[in-house]
Amino acid sequence: MPDSAKVRAAHLDAPPARPDLLALDLSLAFPAALRPTVAALTDDAGWRPEIRHYTYQVMLGGDTLTIPVRLYVDRGLLWDDAGRDATGRAIAWCLGTRHHNGYVREGCLARMLAAPQAWMAPFIVHLVGEYVIEIVQRIEAALPGFAPEMRAPLAVFIRENPRYLDTIERRTISYRFRGGPPPLTDYPGKRVMAFLRALGRQA
Repeated sequence: MPDSAKVRAAHLDAPPARPDLLALDLSLAFPAALRPTVAALTDDAGWRPEIRHYTYQVMLGGDTLTIPVRLYVDRGLLWDDAGRDATGRAIAWCLGTRHHNGYVREGCLARMLAAPQAWMAPFIVHLVGEYVIEIVQRIEAALPGFAPEMRAPLAVFIRENPRYLDTIERRTISYRFRGGPPPLTDYPGKRVMAFLRALGRQA
């Protein structure tokens, strides 16, 4: 094979460059004040799988957060509470909402909703636009019971990220029209979005 052909063949075999796939720094998924804690918690090779990740960005209290779309780690890392304080456990649960397994995401969300904190808002809202209906139903059931200390930062997050919220709403519409239960007019994502929109309009 001529050298030029070998070069072309090697080029075809090489994976394409993907600048939108980023090496993972999990501390960037949280506000600046929490990043040293996150870095200490995730200072283990198990939290950094040899894979590059899609991410999305949102604002929270003026901080830019870079959050993985999916996280490929052992679920034991998320639920191993040994030696973790309440903040450490909550951080792990938030990261678990990005896990590739829907049951793990739901389990982590349930733990978060039992002890919600202001900086959890981005992780909770993102799940509204996902396809696991049981997750959306959990969020719908929890939102009315949120204390003012949780509602206020959630409202701020909604106002800080109008285009992002539009994207989440479009996803709820897309999943609603895929058919199957529940009826299209009774899709919980629609009701959750209405609640969030109303919350964001509050002063």
